[in-house]
Amino acid sequence: MTEYQAVDKQRESSPAPSSNRSTSWVKDLKLFAESTTAHGVSQIFCGSNKAIRFFYLLAWIACVIYTVYMIITSIVTFINKPTGTKYEVIVDAVDPDGAKPQSIKFPTVSICSHNKVKKSYLQQDGNTAVRHLWETLDTYNVTKSRSINWENDEMYKIQNMTLEDIIERGGPANSRLLMCTQRNKNCAKLKLLHGAPYFKREATPSGYCWRINPDGLIIGKSGDWGKMQLMLFADLKDYSKRSSDLPQYGYTVAFHDSKYYGVTLNSGYYISPGSIYKVDLALKTEVREPPPGGSCNASLINTTYGAYSEGSCIQECKDRWLFERCGCVHMTPPINTESYQPCTVKQWANCGLEAYLNFSNLYTDPTLDFNICPCSSPCEESHYTAQLSSSALSPVYTQKLLSDKNIQGFLGTLSNEKLNIKYSTSEDILQNVVVLEILFSSMVTSEIKQVVTYTSANLLGDIGGVLGLFCGASVFTIVEFLQLFLSSLQKHCLGDCGGKKKSEDQGRSDNVEMS
Repeated sequence: MTEYQAVDKQRESSPAPSSNRSTSWVKDLKLFAESTTAHGVSQIFCGSNKAIRFFYLLAWIACVIYTVYMIITSIVTFINKPTGTKYEVIVDAVDPDGAKPQSIKFPTVSICSHNKVKKSYLQQDGNTAVRHLWETLDTYNVTKSRSINWENDEMYKIQNMTLEDIIERGGPANSRLLMCTQRNKNCAKLKLLHGAPYFKREATPSGYCWRINPDGLIIGKSGDWGKMQLMLFADLKDYSKRSSDLPQYGYTVAFHDSKYYGVTLNSGYYISPGSIYKVDLALKTEVREPPPGGSCNASLINTTYGAYSEGSCIQECKDRWLFERCGCVHMTPPINTESYQPCTVKQWANCGLEAYLNFSNLYTDPTLDFNICPCSSPCEESHYTAQLSSSALSPVYTQKLLSDKNIQGFLGTLSNEKLNIKYSTSEDILQNVVVLEILFSSMVTSEIKQVVTYTSANLLGDIGGVLGLFCGASVFTIVEFLQLFLSSLQKHCLGDCGGKKKSEDQGRSDNVEMS
């Protein structure tokens, strides 16, 4: 027998490798089906007849397809991180034993008079030019403002004044705040303040405003025991012509955390003279989710208007708008880290007013397809909700005030015969005094929290549920499939490759010996 005949005989006697390999794979699957924890797989290979095996095969394929679809859907939902709102009342413990809080932080109270500039200031000797200027600028009419003759000697002298100067000099004096008490103690003598002033003044576009409890140091209890009482004098006879034309008179009041400023708030409450107002407060905290679940920006913390809020962002946006166009801003921001300079009255008349009105028109226009101030929501902010009720002041109470020597002395300082300003009767008190009683109805804090409603726990639960319901599978089933795949790979691929190479080497050596 020749060398080639021997080789051909050996090939004929050897079985086809592919046939053996496929038979071994089927055998492994059958053994796996008999022992796996996945339900129904054994019936595909070991069913009593072909019909049952075919039925289980179709059912298994359908269940696997639907399971894969549901798993993909769950993963996509998890990536998108949908959010919801969770409302809960939290009582912060102040003692190790979990006791309820014994006090609550009072808000900062911002109060602005509707009389931004007093008549007595505008009518002072030497203030004729200031009066004409204010009455022109306060109309917010660009054409009239630009028609001011700055070459006039009187106008030339005041062209470098600012609106802040006019508001600070012409706004209501500190003495219009007649009283501030907390727990029946004068606010100026409260130990909680540690000698700090209980109010500050700030010039704003709304006027020369009071900022009471400016640092948030005053705390109290709920109910009348911890209330704060404020009394203000409206001084209606000293209203300027522009202020008298407005439909509202008295004050606007807002309640907010000390880290914010009243100018950033979008609204407040009107309080009118001749009334006493009871203000029931509640402290609420909003916590929002940052991306990808939410839209708040955790990197935004502080602004030139205190802690970041949408209101402070809008104010900063307005300042940038004015500064880029006119080189100045409407009013100096409270925390002037940008070193802005307020517009002089000449800058405001020639540039600032028009830029301010353009900004207002663009920002408030709901039909625009762009936002000139893209302000994100803060991730956490605190605010005070208020419920106001009011009652007319008692005539007996106003008569009692009139008899107070301190009140009489105060009224005397307001008298101006030239302007026909005089307060001497209980009716004058009734028409000008407004009282605020500020208290908390409860010392609990309400928290509104934005939370991710689909977490990793939800994802694992959904995947496990759909695997168990439609495939009867678990984590251990997945491990079994992996074990089957790896062991078969090693046995039929790596093993055959190694055996094939060994046979070829052996064949070569036999051929060499025969030759």
